Amino acid sequence: MLRKKEEQDREKPQRHLFRFPHMGMWTKLRPGIWNFLEKASKLYELHLYTMGNKYYATEMAKLLDPKGELFSGRVISRGDDGEPFDSDDRVPKSKDLEGVLGMESAVVIIDDSVRVWPHNKLNLIVVERYIYFPCSRRQFGLPGPSLLEIDHDERPEDGTLASSLAVIQRIHENFFAHQSLDEADVRNILASEQRKILAGCRIVFSRVFPVGEANPHMHPLWQTAEQFGAVCINQIDEQVTHVVANSLGTDKVLLR
Repeated sequence: MLRKKEEQDREKPQRHLFRFPHMGMWTKLRPGIWNFLEKASKLYELHLYTMGNKYYATEMAKLLDPKGELFSGRVISRGDDGEPFDSDDRVPKSKDLEGVLGMESAVVIIDDSVRVWPHNKLNLIVVERYIYFPCSRRQFGLPGPSLLEIDHDERPEDGTLASSLAVIQRIHENFFAHQSLDEADVRNILASEQRKILAGCRIVFSRVFPVGEANPHMHPLWQTAEQFGAVCINQIDEQVTHVVANSLGTDKVLLR
């Protein structure tokens, strides 16, 4: 199936599916990647950051930026000791901005994991993980068929990268709208943009937390909802707009 897809992909002006026989792996680029990189590079100084080893990072940089104009050598990798890509016993489990030039107040990160950025969460735009291959779904313990198996994919015009591009364009515009760039901070701008997403939502959770949970406000779901502008409460009332439940038969769901 993959080889057939690769043959079809080769006929397109911009490929998305690639095989690296020397690394024993395939990679599938997210739809919209070329438009995203082209437009983002006009607003930002782009860095490529991967938890893979240096060899993998170099190959991906060649693939994404064959002319070397987008990243201009700004490629950061982990596992540079030459260990195989799938051997992560000595690869660090987190990323940081140590290799990125510039102030943290002017850095925007796009990643599919909060966990790997423990020190820079306020700079982070978290995107949905792109899982195309069946083995990737198994790796992350996800049930159901993969995008490859159902022959379906994100749409480049309104998929994850299109949405992310719109966000970083607004951040860039707001950053440079400050009268004093010394006071501008992308972390504040990003937080403001995030609060707009669930603004006006009043959320109650049902059977999401363990019964008798003393501090539900410390749960990641509660904190994430508040981060994106929602008001979270313990008991349902007339002003509740959303019930987040683990089951359709809970009392709070029936009340609503």
